[in-house]
Amino acid sequence: MKKVAIILIILSLSTSSIAQMYEKQVGLRLGVTSGISGKIIKNDRTAIEGILGFRDGGIQMYGLVESYHPLIKTNKTHWMIYFGGGAHMGYVNGYMKERRWSNTAGYYYEEIKVVGMVLGLDGIIGTDYTFNKVPITLTLEFKPYLELQDFWNFKVNFWDVGFGIKYSFKNR
Repeated sequence: MKKVAIILIILSLSTSSIAQMYEKQVGLRLGVTSGISGKIIKNDRTAIEGILGFRDGGIQMYGLVESYHPLIKTNKTHWMIYFGGGAHMGYVNGYMKERRWSNTAGYYYEEIKVVGMVLGLDGIIGTDYTFNKVPITLTLEFKPYLELQDFWNFKVNFWDVGFGIKYSFKNR
């Protein structure tokens, strides 16, 4: 009985101390991929971010793992830089320009309608600034991606730049 009580006490103290280390952010991302973003940051070192994004007439779900490093961190300033990567999946319903060749006209672009499932890989590098007295975080990030659209067409976008505003809160 004593061993069970000691184990329960140790487990409850360890889970409560771990829970205090997390910071959460929920907000909006505006850019090529706009949507709702949620992030969990542990120890100002590692973060897991999920984005429910809207792009090309469809909806996608993104999962990213990020490494956090202080750019400027004092009692009054909390400015971080982060980088990482992840993956996404979803659905698109839009148009894509494809480069074609004609012997008479040379190169030209043709719009192709793309409808269907997408699977892709993402990179991310960004910075965020959290205000000291107000729990608001502003982010600026660069999120290039490579994706397979409708199982036959590849799309690469190196210029998915986004701006975000998030509400930050900590577990206590």
